[in-house]
Amino acid sequence: MTKWHPARFTIGSTAAFAVGFVVWTLLLPTLDGLDALWPWEPPQQEHWLGQIGSAIAIVTTQSVVHVALLVIAFWAARRQLTGLAAALVLCVALTFGAAALARELIARERPGSPWDFLITQQGWSYPSSHLAAVMAGAIMVVVVVTVARRSPVTVLAARIGGAVLVAVVAADRLLMGAHHVSDVAGGILLGGLTASLACLVSDVHVPRGTAADGEGRRAAIVYNPTKVIDQTIFKDLVERRLAERGWEPPVWLSTTVDDAGRAMAEEALRGEPDLIMVAGGDGTVRVVCGALAGTDGTLAILPSGTGNLLAGNMGIPTDLDRALGIALDGRTGEIDVMCVRTPGRDDDHAVVMCGVGADAAVLNDTDEDLKRQIGVAAYVAAALNHIKVNPVSTKVTIDDGEPILAEASLTMVCNVSDLQAGLTLVPEASANDGILDVLVATPKNRMELTQLASAVITGGREPETLIRATARKVLIELESEQLYELDGDVIGKAARLDFEVLPGALSLRLPL
Repeated sequence: MTKWHPARFTIGSTAAFAVGFVVWTLLLPTLDGLDALWPWEPPQQEHWLGQIGSAIAIVTTQSVVHVALLVIAFWAARRQLTGLAAALVLCVALTFGAAALARELIARERPGSPWDFLITQQGWSYPSSHLAAVMAGAIMVVVVVTVARRSPVTVLAARIGGAVLVAVVAADRLLMGAHHVSDVAGGILLGGLTASLACLVSDVHVPRGTAADGEGRRAAIVYNPTKVIDQTIFKDLVERRLAERGWEPPVWLSTTVDDAGRAMAEEALRGEPDLIMVAGGDGTVRVVCGALAGTDGTLAILPSGTGNLLAGNMGIPTDLDRALGIALDGRTGEIDVMCVRTPGRDDDHAVVMCGVGADAAVLNDTDEDLKRQIGVAAYVAAALNHIKVNPVSTKVTIDDGEPILAEASLTMVCNVSDLQAGLTLVPEASANDGILDVLVATPKNRMELTQLASAVITGGREPETLIRATARKVLIELESEQLYELDGDVIGKAARLDFEVLPGALSLRLPL
């Protein structure tokens, strides 16, 4: 398996930089001899060397470096590298805060310089905020290109470029008379500390070596090209992770407008791969899960959508690199699948839930472009148009028991507990209990609707307007055709929906 820098290595590097910075700071009063080793005086204002030095100082100032890191964080987040994005943002916050605090506490005067009128030479001298930012930035760029599995040449270039940049900025700060030698060293130590600490807290580690324990194994990847933001980065990362482990080059199967993934999953199965991965939104995941239900195929999810409902309920992270780790090293478990039958349609499947009524109307009104831009908030925007009660006569038959008759605004059949992270609809629901959980909401006015929503969101005492039941088979019959959704995809309208649980029908890679 891939040998990551273990947590103890990151802890060790963080501790080493921390001890180094603290000891260096305590020794500061004794370092005059070291500071005297820099023999050159700053150039005069009219000298060309000073002009170059001032330009370097401006483009490597703390604010410029931090903005660059935040841009990289945005880039990483858009490509599902959320762990990297978090580490980058945290690194910026730690570096800025730690440098500002240390400078105020130490309050060391700057050396005299003819360039002290520049904004890049204002404030206290120790530690150098330029060097702290550049050192932290150089480390984080190396982390990004390594974790993103860029080519060895790119990784080497990042390492050499980072080292050269730190050296150039250090020489520039000394040349311009902005800092003492000890200030520069303190900034380098502080930057190393904040970058290491950010990676440690965000659980981001750089891979070191590999063991080809997957030699000869094969994978097929079904992916939705509209959900994968940067296919080049995505494919490179997946292929390099597989190659590190000795896997053969994967088969790539792209979904189309006409087929959300069923034909691709069936094609993958015919190749008898050791693992099938799916990358896309909830719709793509649902269709592929349905195609693999009851087969020998093992599925791994690489979440790439807005909701990522099944992944969230199964504890699969949205971070692409971590999801790949589960795909390769996780355990294989069996989860239930819902078979859904409606008149005039082929059998369908769902792995999260089916909603009839209000939630399908909300999803139907959710703007796809807005959803891509602001995520879950787009659902809220659509929901504001449906804060009203539109009940329909509903008959829900649980197994072979007496039917539930109700004027329902919403009827749901659930296979998992959570609708979104932090929003639990059915606390006792499980994807591997062989049971479906049914909710029938019957509010008669806006006040009852508000009470019902509040009880669900807060987990408080449930009102009488919410009926719950469990079953292996569920039949929903409606007075008139209503919109219904499966796992967040609006399928259409139906007046009759027949559900049956398929216990343990899908083999899925899960966290250990």
